[in-house]
Order: sequence, then C-alpha cells, then structure tokens
Amino acid sequence: MKRSHVGLLLSACLVLAACGNRPGQSQLEVLRTAVSDVFKSSGQEDNGGATAEQIAAEIDAGLKGTDLPLSLAVVEARNSTTLLTRIETNGPHGTWAAPDRRTIIMKDGLITATRGLGNDIMSSETGEIAALVTARQEGQAQRVHRYLDGENHTVDMRATCRVTRGGEKMVESARFEAKAIEMTESCDTGARRFVNTYMVDTQGDVVQSRQWASPDTGHIFIQALRK
Repeated sequence: MKRSHVGLLLSACLVLAACGNRPGQSQLEVLRTAVSDVFKSSGQEDNGGATAEQIAAEIDAGLKGTDLPLSLAVVEARNSTTLLTRIETNGPHGTWAAPDRRTIIMKDGLITATRGLGNDIMSSETGEIAALVTARQEGQAQRVHRYLDGENHTVDMRATCRVTRGGEKMVESARFEAKAIEMTESCDTGARRFVNTYMVDTQGDVVQSRQWASPDTGHIFIQALRK
C-alpha cells in the first residue's frame, strides 16, 4: 500500500465520519462507503490486509467503545491497520496499545519506544527533535534509537536530522478538525536515511504523522481519532 493510498483512505474515511451521517445511513455505513470508494478509485478491493468493511467497523466500534484518546495506525510495509488506545501515561510519555497488546510509546507525538512489532525501539532520545517539531520551528538536532541485536546487546542508532517547516493544511478526524503545519524531519545515520513528517496544530499537538521506527518495521502512519 503506497503512502498516498494510506493517506487518501484515512482522510476520506475520517472526513466523512466527522461530517456526520448521510440521510438514512448509519455512521458505519458512511465509513464503509468512504473506504470502499477509495479502494475502487485505486483499482484495489482492499489494502492487502483488512477490508474496507473491517476498517470501517473497527473505527466505528472503537469510537463507541471508549472515551479514551484513540488513534488509527498503519504499519505501511505490512499493510497492517489497527486502532491504538492510550492506556497509560507516565509523565509526558503515553502508552498506546493495540487490541493484541502491541504497544507504541509516544512523547510529544513522537514515537519513543515500541513493543511487539519486531526489531523494537527499546528506548530513544527524541527531545531535541520534539522541541523543534512542536514549536513548528526549523533547525538541526540529533536523535538516538536503541535496539537489541541478535545477542540481546543494546545497539545505538544515532542520526543527525534537519527539521523544516512546510505549508498549512487541514487535518479532519473523527472527533475534531485542525489547521496544522506540516513539519518534515530528514535524518541521516551515515548508513541510512529516513524522513518523518508531522502535522502540528496551533497548540503544538502532533495530530497526524508518518514516522520511521526500525529497518524491519519501516514507517508507521498515525492519525488521531480523538485527542
């Protein structure tokens, strides 16, 4: 599933959910129609994983089933879509869990650790990057990811990253809409390059992002459904 297809799928689905039901249709029917239309327009019947109906039903059930902060996540390389619920906070860190208990830990909207995804980020240093991104300011900073190698030894991945500011765009989600600035983080480890993007609203909250987690996992697309 290409990045553009992921973005179109989520945007079409969530915009219609935010706008309310069409006459005679439930929210689930609106969601299912929106996702199906995107699949058809791309020449696909599904995203290679969950079907349009399954994605729509998952979003609908998730929004009805909890009042906790909720996000939709897509592990692009695996065509894997899931809901993330914030189940715990520890100071500025939030633990977001999928139904199968795989977790992503985020601070200021940036992924700081993962569990259960494979080649997990055990810990990280992202504070310098987060300061630039949430302030919607340009600059250069460092980030560090820590992984376990095949012998359970901690291995550091250090990257020099350049943060640049883009234009303003509307982000429409299931429970809110926001004017956001697109911030781009371009990183170089010396052996690898990767790019992260963040949509940051006027309050400095990251409401949508596409973040690289590890060589095995690749990029994770995350959009807030309820803040």
